[in-house]
Amino acid sequence: MFELSIALKYLVPRKRQLSVSIISLISILVIALVVWLVVVFFSVTHGLEKTWIQKLIALTAPVRITPTEAYYHSYYYQSDLFSAASGYSPKSIREKLRTPSSDPYDPALDGELPTEIQAPLRNSDGSVKDLVASVFQAATSLPSVPGLKVRDFELTVTNLQLQLVRYKLAEEQESTLSQNAYLGSFDSDNSALLKAIQPATHDDMRNFMHVLSSVIDSPAQIAEGTASINTKLFTVGSKEISLPSDPILGEGVLLPKSFKASGILLGDRGHLSYYTPTMSSMQEQRLPIYVAGFYDPGILPVGGKFILANPEVISVVRSAHAGDMQPMSNGINVSFDNIEQAESVKKALQDTFKRDGIDAYWQVETYREYEFTKDLLQQLRSERNLWTLLATVIIMVACSNIISMLIILVNDKKMEIGILRAMGASAFSIATIFGFCGMMMGMLGSIIGMVAAYLTLHNLQSLVDLIGRLQGYEMFNPVFYGNTLPSDISLEAISFVIITTTIISLLAGIVPALKAGMLKPAIILKAE
Repeated sequence: MFELSIALKYLVPRKRQLSVSIISLISILVIALVVWLVVVFFSVTHGLEKTWIQKLIALTAPVRITPTEAYYHSYYYQSDLFSAASGYSPKSIREKLRTPSSDPYDPALDGELPTEIQAPLRNSDGSVKDLVASVFQAATSLPSVPGLKVRDFELTVTNLQLQLVRYKLAEEQESTLSQNAYLGSFDSDNSALLKAIQPATHDDMRNFMHVLSSVIDSPAQIAEGTASINTKLFTVGSKEISLPSDPILGEGVLLPKSFKASGILLGDRGHLSYYTPTMSSMQEQRLPIYVAGFYDPGILPVGGKFILANPEVISVVRSAHAGDMQPMSNGINVSFDNIEQAESVKKALQDTFKRDGIDAYWQVETYREYEFTKDLLQQLRSERNLWTLLATVIIMVACSNIISMLIILVNDKKMEIGILRAMGASAFSIATIFGFCGMMMGMLGSIIGMVAAYLTLHNLQSLVDLIGRLQGYEMFNPVFYGNTLPSDISLEAISFVIITTTIISLLAGIVPALKAGMLKPAIILKAE
């Protein structure tokens, strides 16, 4: 292309145009510096945002389906309270899914239903519609969602009592820890949760082996002792990980890693207490448990009090709390590989529910709408928009040097402009030449800046460690930023820089280009 070849010729440094070459080099270096800063900053912040989001939803999923009040007032749910087949007690989503019949009520055996119970929602064949099975069928059949997993969850409250037995100087010292806590389901399909499990320390293993060892002591004589050690922290059955359960020790639970600060170790025993109503009073029930491990709850607001146990344990404790039969205490988690698909998955589920006539019974939310993530994610999005605006302004300032350089270049090339016009080049062609000059300077600066950003991110942790050693403390707090900063270059940042720099550079070259295009060849040649 004629205009492009002339523009490339003008940008090649020459001795006769030393001032123009120096200004061009400075302009390109300034743009490269700004692009380097923007790409590194955006890549790190985008990586941190993804990490924080993963930590926020580590105990849940990108999409959550919860029952509405209409579900709890429906015949499908209320009929369990009046059915002998259901034990005259409400059923959780997990129990509903495993129940073979969607209608446990038998008019011949059970008493008459109260008049306020709504009429059941029925299928085309007249059978009672299974609201839970319909949801699972709709969720598991979503197309084009890699890594799709659908699991129910339960949440309740309990009181944790732990007995801490320590041996110091051959003496047994005993203390207790009591704390109210949330009790949630351990989801073996949640890869983020499995990665958050903390490795056992030396003290953990020593305490764990002490608890699991047993010595047989005959009441008649002192016999030789035997010891048995269970080395499996988790049991694997049907390729599904679950927390261990022991007939003597009780149920294994996972505690937040903050419990370690209170001296809790792997293998410590205790119980979960809850109350069930009797004919005369509320009676305390105790479920034996022991500490099977610790996990990192991330930045979840209630993560420090969130205990994980097998779903069967949650069902036992939750069944004693009539007040737990609320939308947020039971639901369905829909997890998948790419959390950016959350909105499309939500819309697909809502459309399917509406088509099946069950949309009134279920609420679908993405991770950006959860009550414990909404405010934080909105703040992160606002800050991202602010930094994007500031980055655009900085790039505009950096590209403003192009205007000065091109004006000098136009004045320096007046003779050539006049000759080109006299040879038949149009004003548009002349303007295009200098427009290309500005755009290519912006693109060259962007390329240099992106290469520098890639090298910086590739060695980012080494640079951070070096700065930390120089100042005597860690540059970034691991509690908030993790042990290592994200070092993957952000494609979103690259796209933003390329598009923004190219457009602004092109716009910066418009004024000099128009000036060059409006020069009259006769006046130029006569003056020369």
